[in-house]
Amino acid sequence: MPISEGQNVLVIADNNLGKRKLYLFKVSSKQSYSTFLGNIQGKDILDRNFGESIQLGKGRIYLIEPNLYDIIMYELKRKSQVIYPKDSGYIVSISGIRNGMKVLEAGIGSGFLTIEISRHICPNGKLYAYEIRQDMIEIAKKNLEKTNFTNCVIINNQDVREGVNEKDFDAAFLDMADPWNALNKIHDSLKISSPVIVFVPTVNQIEKLLSNVDINKYVIQEISELIKREWEPRKEAIRPTIRAIGHTGFIILLRTLKAI
Repeated sequence: MPISEGQNVLVIADNNLGKRKLYLFKVSSKQSYSTFLGNIQGKDILDRNFGESIQLGKGRIYLIEPNLYDIIMYELKRKSQVIYPKDSGYIVSISGIRNGMKVLEAGIGSGFLTIEISRHICPNGKLYAYEIRQDMIEIAKKNLEKTNFTNCVIINNQDVREGVNEKDFDAAFLDMADPWNALNKIHDSLKISSPVIVFVPTVNQIEKLLSNVDINKYVIQEISELIKREWEPRKEAIRPTIRAIGHTGFIILLRTLKAI
């Protein structure tokens, strides 16, 4: 089907020398779009099909239909530091969540992790998200609307450190500055052995978490971080790119115990 007015298009710009950049454009016939290879007019994209390419002066651009990953990376608005797919994919994987589960999230920010969680538990599950900042809630709601996950997410403008309203959660995710102050408050709302995943950016926070976790209620299963390094796709000289996505945060996996 031809690309239509107002449709999102992922543009992969390639100069054939190992340099490649990605753009996401909402196509309009009245707009001109800039890439590092040169400008492209919206009217020259419309009525083409996904999978086609266009030759520009300094290289070629490829017109790709964006998937959820592309929307998250290149379209969604963000007002705070977010958890990108590099980390969120692994976070969700070690949680073991799946369709139909009941999940708690605290500190939703712009909703990037919220979307990744929803992708796994919807349409039959429910995500109860707690956030104290109303401005963040508004951004998260808009991002959820763009990715069609509003129906299974319930957002509470409430401090998780004061407790939660629901019971029998299958998993919990804490992306907040002081997660140790929430652990005791949410424990009784979690199923025994359920995972609690904490995301923090500094070693100091890990140390404080370790000092404050109640060993009668939780056991720490894993502490890790992920590093992502891309490679230049040049046949004559394949090598890593100069820049890499290094440290973004630490992932701590805890499991709930039956309180003594």
